[in-house]
Amino acid sequence: MVEKDDLDDMIMTKPGPREAKKIEHDMLNRAASNPVRRKIIKEIGIYGASKEELLKNLGMQEAAFKFQIDYLLHQELLMEDDGKYRLTDKGIEILEINK
Repeated sequence: MVEKDDLDDMIMTKPGPREAKKIEHDMLNRAASNPVRRKIIKEIGIYGASKEELLKNLGMQEAAFKFQIDYLLHQELLMEDDGKYRLTDKGIEILEINK
């Protein structure tokens, strides 16, 4: 029988509020420091943009675009709504920082 130890408890626990905030800031920094992601966020802006508009205006390959969009969606910086990508509050925060 395998015994449960303190390390297992540490691994399985969620981060506390302080650690969660640090993780969120690190994620925002990674998103804001990537020039491609910054361009996508700026292009979406406050009005949103469709996939076709973004591909045309950014001149990106579809595979690279999908990779970056998936990252931004996973990090909850974007959402997809009625065929358009729109910034979440976190995404707007990055947009404001990079004006």
